[in-house]
Amino acid sequence: MTSVTIKITKRKNNFENTEPSKISKAEINEIKELVNQVENEEFDELNPSSLKKLVLSFEKKYLKNQQLRDKYQNEPEKFMESEIDLHEEIKKLQIIATSPDLYKLFVSLGSIVSLGSLLIHDNTDISISVIDLFNELIEAEDEEQDPEMSVFNSFIKNNIMETLVDNLSRLDATNDEEQQAIHNTFSIFESMLELGGSKSAPILAGKSQLFKYLLNYISTTTTTTTPIPIKLYSSELLSSIFLNDENSRSIFTKKYNGIEKLLVLLSQFIKKQPDSLQETEFVENIFSSICSLLLNNNENKESFLKSEGIQLMLIFIKKKTQQRGSALKVLDYALTDSKKANEMFVQELGLKTLFSSFMKKIKSKHSKKIYNESEDQEHIVTMLYSLLRNLDTTSDYYTRLMVKFTENHFEKIDKLLELHSKYFKKVQLADKNSKKNKKDDDEDDDDDDDDDEEILLKRLDAGLFTLQYIDLILALLSKENKEIRNKIKDSQDLENEIKTILNEYIETVNKESESKFIKSLIDSF
Repeated sequence: MTSVTIKITKRKNNFENTEPSKISKAEINEIKELVNQVENEEFDELNPSSLKKLVLSFEKKYLKNQQLRDKYQNEPEKFMESEIDLHEEIKKLQIIATSPDLYKLFVSLGSIVSLGSLLIHDNTDISISVIDLFNELIEAEDEEQDPEMSVFNSFIKNNIMETLVDNLSRLDATNDEEQQAIHNTFSIFESMLELGGSKSAPILAGKSQLFKYLLNYISTTTTTTTPIPIKLYSSELLSSIFLNDENSRSIFTKKYNGIEKLLVLLSQFIKKQPDSLQETEFVENIFSSICSLLLNNNENKESFLKSEGIQLMLIFIKKKTQQRGSALKVLDYALTDSKKANEMFVQELGLKTLFSSFMKKIKSKHSKKIYNESEDQEHIVTMLYSLLRNLDTTSDYYTRLMVKFTENHFEKIDKLLELHSKYFKKVQLADKNSKKNKKDDDEDDDDDDDDDEEILLKRLDAGLFTLQYIDLILALLSKENKEIRNKIKDSQDLENEIKTILNEYIETVNKESESKFIKSLIDSF
């Protein structure tokens, strides 16, 4: 059987695609003869033979529509019937999604390329039906049934994602049918990221204009222009791309000025709180995206500082908005390993806001909707450690920080000691429960690695990470201040507990300079 592959045709939409391939009359006649033999044949189940018949029938309708459109460009009534037939044939192909084990054969028949060319078909209904089909196919992609990930790799090879992105320009989010097509397009991208983020994320971020469209969708201020489901899905895609591809974070900032645009978007929620659960989730996704953008990226941190990101986050916290916890998290990411960010934080009177949050006692049920005590404490203590580590010890910034720790009869130190006791007991309890469970499971010796991982997860759930940073702060402060050191040394148990936690922590630190620093803190105790 001859496999016909027709490359994507350049149309008036000005998409960047290849010219159509030349098909000989002999090939066309062969297709017609084969299809005429099987076109009206029924089949009870999908198998290699019936799949080939489906594909042949589709290729015939595809070819006929292309020929009629080329011949009667200004007489749509003469190719309208072929358009209806083609639309129906595309719908029939959806059954292929029920048999991922046949994907390899389906891809080898060449119809992914033919279908890809239809994404930019002048008839939007045809394009939308292909998007729907592609979504069905990629959602069902399964490595067990299709070890070669045939559809996934065919989408990569044949520039399907880039074409889908270009096609967004002609889809109207206010039209119900086209809004669903946008949703299905995003669903395809989501599936591609889940199946192979390392391959698909760089294409979406660097080889297409997807960021431009996503920014446009999330930045609209009215739901009449972009409905909230599309805004929400756009924000989810942003987060997913950033998590899958580190380079995408730089592209987003350098090429699209993305950080500033996200901060401007968030600023509207200082006075106006989200109207629905979907909008609340949308706002949280934007905060999460900013955190990803700041992770280990000094250029993005510079953009964040220039765009007054620190000032905006402090306003979210001081105004006690629903987003105060997310703002603390963003500041945590911003301050990590950045001397300039820490200095600006102090300069913008961030210490007052930070220590006020640190000493906060949550009482009312209403407050508990805004405050998440364990998460807040985690971000606050890591920020305190960042300030102690990154500020020049001879600077006025550092002096102002130390004053905060020593004022009001060392109340902040008492709070740290209280938190140490709280989290140390929780971690001890987690260890005790893990030992008990391990004794009960001693008969199974095959899962030692899994057991160790589960024990660590339980310790982290109990607050190990927060405890480690509390003890780092206490050790560092005791080195800097004699009175603080004496408060810790008043209790031999406390001193030993801190040393135990820090010695454990050193084993997890990959950075040699940080490991040496922590060891020096332990030795100075």
